Amino acid sequence: MKIRNRSLFYTVGSVAVTAGLLFSLATSPIPSVHATEVAIENYPSLAITKSEVTIQGYLIAPLNSSGTAFDATNKTNLALGASMDTAASDTISIQLKEPLRSQFNLVDHPELVGKLVRITGTSDTYMKRAGIKPATAIEIVDSSSTNVQPPTSENTATKPSDLVSTPIATVRSGAQGTEYTVSGKIISLVNGWGGNGFYLQGSDGAGIYIYPGASLGYQPGDTVQLTGTLGEYKGELQLTTVSNHKAISEHFNTPITETNIAQLATQAQATLVSLKNLTVGDIQSDSYQNSTFTVTDSEGQTVDVRLDSRTGIKTADLLNRINKGDKINLTAILSTYNGKIQLKPFDLSHFEVIEKATTEAGPGKTEAVTVGRIQGASHQSPLVNQSVMLKNVVVTYVTSANNFYVQDVTPDGDVKTSDGINIFTDKLKTNVKVGDLVTIAGRVEEYQGRGYAERDKTDLTITQIRATEVTVDGTAPVPSPIVLGLDRTIPADIIDNDGLAQFDPEQDALDFWESVEGMVVAVDDAKILGPLKNKEIYVTPATSQLPLNNVGGVNLRPEGNNTNIIPLLLKNGKQIVKSGDYFTGRIAGPVTYSYTNYKVYVDDSSLPTLHEGATKPETTTITPNDDKLTIASYNIENFSANSKSTSDAKVQRIAKSFVSDLHSPDIIGLIEVQDNNGATNDGTTDASKSAERLIAAIQAAGGPTYTYVDIAPENNKDGGQEGGNIRVGFLYNSRRVSLSDKPIGTATQAVAWENGELNLSLGRIDPTNPAWAAVRKTLAAEFVFKGEKVVVLANHLNSKRGDNGLYGKIQPVRFKSEEKRHILAQIIADFTKAGLTQNPNANIVMLGDFNDYEFTKTIEILETGGMANLVSRHDASDRFSYFYNGNNQSLDNMLVSTNLLERYAFDMVHVNSAFMEEHGRASDHDPLLVQLDVTKAQEPTQPEPSDKQTDDSGTVNNSDDNGTPNNNKPTNPSTSVQTTVNADDRSGATDKGQPTAIPTAKNSQKKILPKTGEETSFVLITIGLVILSACLVKKQKES
Repeated sequence: MKIRNRSLFYTVGSVAVTAGLLFSLATSPIPSVHATEVAIENYPSLAITKSEVTIQGYLIAPLNSSGTAFDATNKTNLALGASMDTAASDTISIQLKEPLRSQFNLVDHPELVGKLVRITGTSDTYMKRAGIKPATAIEIVDSSSTNVQPPTSENTATKPSDLVSTPIATVRSGAQGTEYTVSGKIISLVNGWGGNGFYLQGSDGAGIYIYPGASLGYQPGDTVQLTGTLGEYKGELQLTTVSNHKAISEHFNTPITETNIAQLATQAQATLVSLKNLTVGDIQSDSYQNSTFTVTDSEGQTVDVRLDSRTGIKTADLLNRINKGDKINLTAILSTYNGKIQLKPFDLSHFEVIEKATTEAGPGKTEAVTVGRIQGASHQSPLVNQSVMLKNVVVTYVTSANNFYVQDVTPDGDVKTSDGINIFTDKLKTNVKVGDLVTIAGRVEEYQGRGYAERDKTDLTITQIRATEVTVDGTAPVPSPIVLGLDRTIPADIIDNDGLAQFDPEQDALDFWESVEGMVVAVDDAKILGPLKNKEIYVTPATSQLPLNNVGGVNLRPEGNNTNIIPLLLKNGKQIVKSGDYFTGRIAGPVTYSYTNYKVYVDDSSLPTLHEGATKPETTTITPNDDKLTIASYNIENFSANSKSTSDAKVQRIAKSFVSDLHSPDIIGLIEVQDNNGATNDGTTDASKSAERLIAAIQAAGGPTYTYVDIAPENNKDGGQEGGNIRVGFLYNSRRVSLSDKPIGTATQAVAWENGELNLSLGRIDPTNPAWAAVRKTLAAEFVFKGEKVVVLANHLNSKRGDNGLYGKIQPVRFKSEEKRHILAQIIADFTKAGLTQNPNANIVMLGDFNDYEFTKTIEILETGGMANLVSRHDASDRFSYFYNGNNQSLDNMLVSTNLLERYAFDMVHVNSAFMEEHGRASDHDPLLVQLDVTKAQEPTQPEPSDKQTDDSGTVNNSDDNGTPNNNKPTNPSTSVQTTVNADDRSGATDKGQPTAIPTAKNSQKKILPKTGEETSFVLITIGLVILSACLVKKQKES
């Protein structure tokens, strides 16, 4: 019999452990959001950044050890080319390490030769040239196309001579995903924006962007016919996946349309336009010298201009032609980016200067100024884009071969203007060292530092000088640092209170940090608030008055921001630190900015003595009781059966925390369980093998044999890593509790209340509601403990991705992700309210990663459903489960129906958030644990007032969602391992969207339990009682 509506599993005993732990081959991890996209053609000429980059190209062959020739026997590297005919010495050299080496080396996988791939890794010197060392992620972009020979107009695979072209204007209004053939003239540079793309204009005057990926062999001005698939990128229409193309002799009239800014919306997109008499605004540059600025016409209308460095024109080149305030005539491609009109010039001739702006120093002159004057009393330099000369400045810190910091030997005495500044020398060779007295000539820039993809919209800039000349004049003492908390104090509580309208370093922490940007500051006897991550350690000075929590950290507060937290950005970042550790001595370095936060650069070798604090991983204070139910909540951070992404060490640490730190809870709500092969995006949604791996590890650690249940999501419908299919699920100890004997729902079936109980033993809450798009659906389970029913809701609400950074240029800060959480919280609250309306004595527990704090509106909404948050009632100094940007915070919460408020014990067990992996950290969240007396019904009570706040302010967490546990309890003496096998499909796979239960609680489930002396005695006693009962009944009837 084939069962479609549920996954049916049975226990096969310890012999099958090995089979239960098998996993599928995984592709590499999803590239980091920190990675910067770089065109492969530009990569060799860019400076090595030692940061994450992503490059797209073709896998050609392995390289020999020197990188000068191909070597078909080498498994340690890859050669990535813009096309398959790229010479070995011109390829990008990619270092392969495990697990990517076994998955992508071309010796074992010759079928990958010619594949178009995206490779993410560290920008570094490899084989004596710019390479990636090592690769951290590889994604096959188009597994079907092997570009063994780049197509040209001479060797096109299919001649399109018989194809009829569709007018481009018609294509632009067509259905995306449809294949179209078009003809036109190439009106732009080829590959000026990456991907060998170009703009094509047809005889009807309409234009469109062509993005072939591989070179088609054409030049600007060529007339071509080609076939591609209509799509969109950031709002701009394009044809991709070019299948047919050829050069044609047809003539196309492609005039440049003269227009003005007000009429741009009516002009043909993807065509050349010309505008007259425009005034140039501030010219911004990013790390790859792409230039962005606005131009304003005589009517006051403005439009954005972007000049991509892949056109061959870097910001330095542009600034040699135009500057802020210049009046110009401009020719450019008319484009759209994220819903806004954008002009895209691609040649210096497109900038016709009709009047140069005059500076105080006069046209073309270099002005000698102080650093304070360059920095100004603002977040932007008043001299941006002007040529300046700095004299009598001393080098205070060297970041890299082409980047260092200087400070005025004689300060200007104005606390609002910084006396330090960053110097970028690009390709200018300098060998400066700390203490050198230098003279610098160059141009003032506002530089966009490292950050997330949207940093140009969210982050402040770094004022720097792009140096054209650096002269060492001698040596000088480095100025004494500003000791934070002693010489100057960071304003308390307030980051910004005026929307950046006023520059007030005495009142706004944001302005304070800008007033010392580039200057050397110091922290004395720093107290460490949490573990090192991304080379950053968060500290407070010894003089800080911020109250410390139980582990030596600082809790996020609803009433104000913890502005005295200071991020240290280490050069190497190899320290092992945890909450409560501390330094004795002075830490000093210049102030920089990245990822929406100010930071202090620190050379690791200059750090003072590190002392270990008293913080240790905890064990729960809750004592097991046979008559009381224990329930844990634990985010296990992208856990799967794939050992390449979830290590054995992590599995063992999580299992230990369940057994030793949490005393083997009766029910465990698991958050972030991935499917069996992790982030391999192959359509797998079943997580039975992931669960088996954890169950076996718990047994090995001396814990009980747990049963796992979940409902597998529809493929890639619930957010998280692409292909990972994270979900919430439950482990439960079937010797203590059982799942109610009711059907299990499907991925799209809504659970409901009937007569005060659930109509399903396991079901999702309103899963087809559009509000749940790309979010984990809340899972409701009905358990039975000592004859009492307990409903447990496992939650993992949408992450904080998209919230503004606290120290960003968007002030006041908007927490956009909250809006969705409020909607989801209302859906969940309506569900619990409906249940408690039918049955006021219903035992309901709500747990999980809510991605919001105990004092926020999200939790307040959940409590309107008849629930009370135990975190809000917990000891304030112990009230946290997560660490982010220096703050301890409670993303994880646990709520109970108010009838349980007089019958619980609660603990937040800190085994992860305060620690690094070297201390035993298994996840980035701490587990929560509650013990309940549910054996007798009690009328719901009104919750006592607590110190719960309702202010909705708080720190931003731009990372994605994640958690871990603590305890000790008598365990089952049986050590036999329980594994699970699908009774219908031995591979363990389930139908898409169908529930997984390991094993299920249905009568059809077959369990083979290990036979021990204790169990045999239990069976015999049970049989005896049954016989005795039958005899008594018979005797009663006879009498």
